[in-house]
Amino acid sequence: MKCRAICLIDYDIDGGFKAAAEEETKLEAAIKSLVRNNKGVVHHQIEMRERRGEVAPDITKMKFRTN
Repeated sequence: MKCRAICLIDYDIDGGFKAAAEEETKLEAAIKSLVRNNKGVVHHQIEMRERRGEVAPDITKMKFRTN
């Protein structure tokens, strides 16, 4: 069976882009540790972007395109 796990983490980081890049590096390391030696994981990807607004999104209502 194929399935996809989606994780949403909102950060409020003081310090600008350098601090955000450091946090992204920590997140990448944590995800790599989670999927390492897990034969069921066929792909993982991380992307950190600037967040706007104060309302937390509901990932159950998000739509994802497949190109």
